Amino acid sequence: MNNLKEPIAILGFGVEGKSAKSFLDNQGINDVTICDENYLEGAQALVRIQDNFKNLSDFQTIIRSPGVHYDRPEIKEAREAGATITSMTELALELAKDRITAITGSNGKTTTTALVAEILKKHYEGKVIIGGNDGKPVVQEATNHPDQPIVMEVSSFQFADLQISPHISAVLNITPNHLDWHEDLEDYINAKSNLIQHQSKDDWAVLNTNSENSTKMANNAPGQIFWIGEKKGNNWADWENDNIVVNDEVIINIKDIKLKTHPDNLLFAVAIAKLHKVNSQTIVDAMKEFSGVEHRLEFVREINGISFYNDSSCTTPESAEVAIEQFPLGKLILMLGGSSKKAEYGFLASKIKNNNVRVYLYGKEGEVIHQAIDEAGAKDQIINYNQSKNFEEIIKDVFSQAKEGDNIVLSPACASFDMFKNAKDRGNQFKEIVKGL
Repeated sequence: MNNLKEPIAILGFGVEGKSAKSFLDNQGINDVTICDENYLEGAQALVRIQDNFKNLSDFQTIIRSPGVHYDRPEIKEAREAGATITSMTELALELAKDRITAITGSNGKTTTTALVAEILKKHYEGKVIIGGNDGKPVVQEATNHPDQPIVMEVSSFQFADLQISPHISAVLNITPNHLDWHEDLEDYINAKSNLIQHQSKDDWAVLNTNSENSTKMANNAPGQIFWIGEKKGNNWADWENDNIVVNDEVIINIKDIKLKTHPDNLLFAVAIAKLHKVNSQTIVDAMKEFSGVEHRLEFVREINGISFYNDSSCTTPESAEVAIEQFPLGKLILMLGGSSKKAEYGFLASKIKNNNVRVYLYGKEGEVIHQAIDEAGAKDQIINYNQSKNFEEIIKDVFSQAKEGDNIVLSPACASFDMFKNAKDRGNQFKEIVKGL
């Protein structure tokens, strides 16, 4: 690529950083230095490594991983010195903007992206590239397959500093999230809005009338809008008597869908499919077959009439609220806790009270959630706040307090970094322990 001038620094050596190094290797670019303050496992065999972000001005190109804040002083200094700051997401957009469908949201983006991927796989006979947030960057596949459409799940981290937008951008919802990374809610919203702000008149923004912050993005949308949740404008998807309806065409009844997720996510999937000109029968077939993704309300096991579900990818209070809606009143034990994202738990606490949900708290954020539930008047619904870091002990204690017919759901509403490598690690440990009960 013409803009990848050497020497190059890769900031962060997690999934995306490793993918960046592999991509540069395939491009025949060798003057590369890995910079990572915390994690250098697997980098030992590389030519150059440094465990800090010093002297970034020595590089012509800097590839930023999503977890590295774009506004760090070292990055600003390098930019002022003339370095090009980019990312794997930006490289993908520069290469294939017109082929990219990007899906974001505070909640539901993983499930929605997976469902869209299943529909488009049927439509394009498997010739579709899937990747993005929490998955493999798509640059290499986009290079290898220049005619294939691309579906990306994206986060605010990836779009915070970009000046280019995808052809189709879906913003499911925006609620306070990642405020441990963003300066404030406005900064978070601005990062999300970059998905549509730089579109052309031929591009599409898929926006949610049920989410105020998503709806507001229409004010600055230069492209076309496909509305979700209301019969609005020239293109819309809405519910009518439990049917998904798109521009007056009935697509499918919710009773024919196995997937446990927020109803808005189903509307988004159908709307995106229609923008890809997928016929309705293909949409129906894919939606009937799709049962969900790993770590999203994933059924694990039933023991003595007690069911376990892994919802470890639930890292916000709003996601936990969606989980509550999937189970019968009085039959849910919700495992909540983890590390902080500076979230507010008031609405979740009210939902816990109103839906007679029993709660088992753990992790650093357990104390904050305990206070919110107490203030909502539902303190007696808290089974325990276990401050042990022994996850097996915690799960066995929850199980000992459950009754036949209960559903024990790991839906933490928090990040995972106090006890685990990431949310996937948390979910995998949960499943392993439950299977051993």
